[in-house]
Amino acid sequence: MCLFNELSLDTGNPVGYRDHRRTDAAEQSLGRGSASIDQGQGAMLGPMHPGSLPQRSRVELRRAACSDLLKLFEIHRAVFLPYIAQIWGWDERWQRGNFLEEMATASIWVVQADNEVAGYLQVQNQAERIYLRNIALLPALRGRGVGTRLVGQLQAKAAERGMPIELSVFRINAAARRFYERLGFTRTQDGQTHIGMTWHSPEHEQRGRERSVDAG
Repeated sequence: MCLFNELSLDTGNPVGYRDHRRTDAAEQSLGRGSASIDQGQGAMLGPMHPGSLPQRSRVELRRAACSDLLKLFEIHRAVFLPYIAQIWGWDERWQRGNFLEEMATASIWVVQADNEVAGYLQVQNQAERIYLRNIALLPALRGRGVGTRLVGQLQAKAAERGMPIELSVFRINAAARRFYERLGFTRTQDGQTHIGMTWHSPEHEQRGRERSVDAG
């Protein structure tokens, strides 16, 4: 189990984040708890540079462990810093503390390519929805169908449970919006910095159309 008050996300001073809770959410998201999507096997062998993946690399999914946190934050920084810096400005210390807090309140899955950490999936399973908080992939994995497969697994789970998937994307991240639209997500909210999107299974959409016809 991770004790968040003992963690630092750099090799220097601790980030100042203190949380002495030993919560079920932290235990589930960082190493234990029941699996909600298919997982692969394999251990992290070391840091991976963005251009180092072979085209036919083996991509797997596994639960995150405390030892993954530094690498996952490096990926978080690489993927999201350009957007966050443009919208609010990047505060390294605040981002580290917030990242640790988010890790304690969601199920975290590590995306591995040939046993090297290449991304992560962050999901909250809630009573009436699945909330997809983040998908972050190193550049070498993009455009190879990995994100599509990850979202597809979530969509299968959501359809089984009869619930929607909800998420939000930065307004300035047009590529992310197009990606989710291609996978059947529709815009449901417009905020100053984010756009909310929702996916319903085809069966749910069909039932909604049938109810509309009956009501008419």
